[in-house]
Amino acid sequence: MMIIFVGGLIGAGKSTVARLLAEHFHLYYYDVDEVKKLIFKEDPDYDYNMENGIPFSDETRIKVYDRVVNDLEALSKKHKCIVVDETLHKRSLRHRLFNAAQTYFDGYFVIWVKADEEVIKRRLAGRQRQNHILKDAMIMHNTMLADFENFEQNVLVIRNNYSVDDTMKELRRFFESMFRFSRLIEHN
Repeated sequence: MMIIFVGGLIGAGKSTVARLLAEHFHLYYYDVDEVKKLIFKEDPDYDYNMENGIPFSDETRIKVYDRVVNDLEALSKKHKCIVVDETLHKRSLRHRLFNAAQTYFDGYFVIWVKADEEVIKRRLAGRQRQNHILKDAMIMHNTMLADFENFEQNVLVIRNNYSVDDTMKELRRFFESMFRFSRLIEHN
């Protein structure tokens, strides 16, 4: 049992990669943003933060992650492997999710999705971002980038500057190699 966390900053394409990964391998897809939409609206600074691209406080994020941890426990009873889509930009917060993965799923793997700044700017200015909850997503991206805390463990870094097909080919090659490797180890 395992959770595959797909992380990345706003505009890197993490949600697209996470959805496609879940779809390709027929895994359950869990979007932490859906929980954020519920919890963040309870924050008294919600409108101000959204208008000004200000990330929510760690207190508010902890409320989100507490809910996510509860959901992960329930999902572990139904699924052997799931894909979780989340920014994962702060160490202390992501450790809550990683601990839940260890407890309920026996482990996890992290894919970090990156893209060049010009690609991110183009994506955030694109049509799919119009009428988005964030008025200026690039401000939020830059704030989260400044707050980013490096991972303490190895993560698979995927550059997502090109087409989704190219990114998925890279991921498929990686997972196929890992599968062959794990089968090799089983036979030794």
